[in-house]
Amino acid sequence: MEQHIVSIRLFSKTGGKNMSANSQPLIATIYNPHNQSKEALIAGFIARKQKFERIFRDIRDSTMTKPEQHYLIQGIRGMGKTTLLLRIAYEIENTPELRQRLIPIVFNEEEYGIGSLADVWERTAQYLGEADIAFADLYDNVTKLYGQDDYEQRAFQAIIDALQKQNKKLLLLIDNIGDVLKKLDTQEEKRLREILLTTSELRLIGATSVAIEQVHDYTKPFYEFFKMIHLEGLAKQEAIELFLKLGETYHTEAVQQLIERQPGRIEAIRRLTGGVIRTMVLLFEILVENGSGSVFRDLNILLDRVTPLYKHRLDDLPAQQQKIVAALAQAWDAASAKELAQVVRLESKVVSAQLKQLIDNNVVEKVETKTKNHLYRLDERFFNIWYLMRFGRKTDQRVLWLIRFFETMFAGDEEWMQERIDGHLKAMEVGTLDPEAALYLTTAFSTIIKDEEIEDKLKKTTRIYLITKGYNSLAANITYSKQEQVTEIIHSGKYAEAIKFLSSFNNKNEAILLDLSACYLMNDETLLAEENLIKSFTDKKEYLINDINDHQSVSLAAVIGLVNGVKIDIEINGEVKKNLFSTDKSRIAAEIAIQYFTNKLANRKNISFSIVEKFIQKAVNTVKDIRAFFVYDIINLWNDYYLTSYTLNKYIDGILSHLNNKNSIFNDPLNRLTKEFLELLLAKKQYHTAYNYFQQEEWQLKDRFKPLYYATLHFLKDEYPTDYLRMGSELKETVDDVLSEVAQMAIDYA
Repeated sequence: MEQHIVSIRLFSKTGGKNMSANSQPLIATIYNPHNQSKEALIAGFIARKQKFERIFRDIRDSTMTKPEQHYLIQGIRGMGKTTLLLRIAYEIENTPELRQRLIPIVFNEEEYGIGSLADVWERTAQYLGEADIAFADLYDNVTKLYGQDDYEQRAFQAIIDALQKQNKKLLLLIDNIGDVLKKLDTQEEKRLREILLTTSELRLIGATSVAIEQVHDYTKPFYEFFKMIHLEGLAKQEAIELFLKLGETYHTEAVQQLIERQPGRIEAIRRLTGGVIRTMVLLFEILVENGSGSVFRDLNILLDRVTPLYKHRLDDLPAQQQKIVAALAQAWDAASAKELAQVVRLESKVVSAQLKQLIDNNVVEKVETKTKNHLYRLDERFFNIWYLMRFGRKTDQRVLWLIRFFETMFAGDEEWMQERIDGHLKAMEVGTLDPEAALYLTTAFSTIIKDEEIEDKLKKTTRIYLITKGYNSLAANITYSKQEQVTEIIHSGKYAEAIKFLSSFNNKNEAILLDLSACYLMNDETLLAEENLIKSFTDKKEYLINDINDHQSVSLAAVIGLVNGVKIDIEINGEVKKNLFSTDKSRIAAEIAIQYFTNKLANRKNISFSIVEKFIQKAVNTVKDIRAFFVYDIINLWNDYYLTSYTLNKYIDGILSHLNNKNSIFNDPLNRLTKEFLELLLAKKQYHTAYNYFQQEEWQLKDRFKPLYYATLHFLKDEYPTDYLRMGSELKETVDDVLSEVAQMAIDYA
């Protein structure tokens, strides 16, 4: 009767032969390939094809008329050893010629019931009986011999006799064979070696996740006995093939997009995991699915999933090696043997010897240097990340592992990093993000991101999100962004310190350049103040020369520069010329202040006041342009200093002389500044002051700003009811718009 390999009967608990290749997710069976159907395992077998074909070709071509070479497959946990053993067994079953003469038996990955060589033969007899009905009575026949002095020899001979009777050969596929060998005493080891050397009916393929002492110690019976097959991390092409196969199983479009759009991402995953198949499969879902901002949750789940794998890896190591691994994990960056010796408090020669074994076991990677003092780090970076999360210092473990993960995954790919940040911000916007995830992800992203503007947005958004959700204690853990730190430094008047800090920014956007200009000016470095101010206009040169229809686009440069005949050179051949302000401090001061104002930078109104006070109010006799005083009044109002506005009264005639000139090229910006000033008076509830300006007939403000005039009367209609009623119906909608603007300004310039 045709036999079946034992692994199907023992392990196909979730579907057996009738299960389709793709009906079981690989992730569901990643820790126990035995639970995967034969069809699914064969369909998903990609990564170790060359190793498989090499071993299987040897099995197929060997007649076993004499003792054959035995194999030992070595690779850290998750490298595919168990899957390779099963794949060999399944191929034997699927090959009629081999099936007729060879029975493959796959032992359980953990054989806790084996404590002696006799136990090995008992378990073999049991598996043979389950694999082929011709051996159904073998286990009982063997165990009946128990109690005799030579029980082990008799048990083994009973198996050989049964095989010879059926004209069969036996292939033992034993996972974690090191655990079995450890349980044998020296005599049993010698006995097993002798059997394997002299018995043609039996062939052994073992697998181990660590370097077995019995194989590497020249005093042991199995020293250099096996033909070694080393399973190393997947190569680049193997990793791509693995992901394509995973895509066929359940994420075809996402994986294809990942490979086509970001081929470097696969390589990053491979490097991060050290090419360990099991970890790559576990990491797979996060990288192709996570568009909902749930990366923190998914990574936590992933770390839970890999815990059995990594915990076993640590448990497999001797105590001294565990200490060295712990030290390397905490260090993250490569360390020398001497540095490790200081941390683990062992002699350097002891550490070096243990490092050699860790390298042999593919746990540690050696980084060659030009000296004898080489460096060492954990080979699989994700193992390092897992250790930081599970065993790192409590103060940093929840964040540090995330930082290391993102640093590795997003290296050189800012676009993909930004997509993750956008997803994170979106999750907070819709309110679906777990509060702890919000905190830890923001902290990790903020640590890695090089753009200070994005960092600021991340931290402010998260702080508001957590407070809104009622998690004030979590919000308190969010440190100030670099932009917030700059604000504090500027408020304290430490301008030299602020200059140094701002100069280190990666993203010197308009706001940063404006801050630099302000700080340089307050530090009496006028040329540098002017240079940075002009740089801030580079991306908005239209503000200087075009019609201005938006109050946020007002640039005093167009007003105070051109009015006085100062030539403004705009961009020529990509370069902004630097004679915009002719180093007039009052003009520079006015421009900086009005830019802060029109950009609604509430946290800069203090320095705006300091600037206009120092360079306009206190230097009143040297100020050459009256428009600077206009800005001075606006900034005073912004800071809630309700003066008599003597400056406006004193210089308004000069300003309005240009307003009265219909051909003046400055009408638009001057009109806008005047409108800004009057609206700000209303926003600050200075209704009577605004009304008094409108009553100055020579200034003709009523005619120029009629909607603003009636908006002023709106607030004073109890005092001037008749005047308010004079408003034509065609103005009502416009006046309502002005009132809305005033209401918004009251908020923006509070």
